[in-house]
Amino acid sequence: MRAAAIGDKVFASAWRLIGVEGFEVSSEAEFSSTLMELIKKRKYSVIIIPESFLDYTENARKELLREERVEPVFVFVPEKGSRRRLEDLKRKISLAIGVSLGV
Repeated sequence: MRAAAIGDKVFASAWRLIGVEGFEVSSEAEFSSTLMELIKKRKYSVIIIPESFLDYTENARKELLREERVEPVFVFVPEKGSRRRLEDLKRKISLAIGVSLGV
């Protein structure tokens, strides 16, 4: 299993220190193109992403589902003060059960 991390310079460097291949990006467009390139290569089983980029992975996740692929798995790393992952999870649960959650 190979893992990659995509994020800003500090994020990518921190993951490199523990042996994960890190890819530095500085914009949404650069993130999206790097993510799609890594997915197309089929070289990584896990892609580690900071929570701040969660919204920019939706198209890639939909494409993987359409292709019925289970890899790569996206791992979203929470960031201090961010509630994006919680909000995304709440939205998905609400859709699944048909009731809006008020958490």
